[in-house]
Amino acid sequence: MSDEQTGSFEELIEGIEAEMNVQRLHKQGAYAVTASRIAGTVLTEAVASGLPYELARDMAADTWNSIMGFHQLAVDNDEDAEVVG
Repeated sequence: MSDEQTGSFEELIEGIEAEMNVQRLHKQGAYAVTASRIAGTVLTEAVASGLPYELARDMAADTWNSIMGFHQLAVDNDEDAEVVG
């Protein structure tokens, strides 16, 4: 291949890669929005059912972490908390 053809091919591949990255980002965003709605519903329904807010908040956080694939290390001091994945 000539340098001109190689450059055109690389530009084509870079364009496809950029488009695929944008599509992936949109899908991840939609997934996060859905996860937040579900976690919010868990919080709202738990509080409406009479559970203490702190427990409902923890349930919603567990739901979010489960959906998004995060595991959180529980500690007493929030500043020392680490997310472990």
